[in-house]
Order: sequence, then structure tokens, then C-alpha cells
Amino acid sequence: MKKIYRIDLIRRAVASSDGVLLDCLIAQLVDAERTKEILRVKDYGTTGTSASAIAAQVPNAPRKD
Repeated sequence: MKKIYRIDLIRRAVASSDGVLLDCLIAQLVDAERTKEILRVKDYGTTGTSASAIAAQVPNAPRKD
């Protein structure tokens, strides 16, 4: 996601009268934090590591051929 797009998305979410977009962004942030917690318990990443960096440490699932 481009930086400018993210800024615009946040501005539109905050300015929105119905709050739906802001609620979606909040839900994504909460989910990302929960994901980090789960992966940290399983010894992936370190404190302060981003969710994407932790996810990159998880090995690929075995292929089902």
C-alpha cells in the first residue's frame, strides 16, 4: 500500500460520518495485534517487530500434491 494512499484512507475514515471505514481500519489493527501476540507466543519475532516481519519468519506450509 502506498504511503499517500494510507494517509488519504485514514483522513477519509476519520472524516466519514457513518464510521464504517474507520471501524474496518480499527478491526484490521486489532487483528494484526492479535496475530502478533499469537506468533510471539510461538516464539516468532521479538518485541517491537512488525506483524509483516513476524509473518515472514513463519515457514511455508507443506505442499499438498
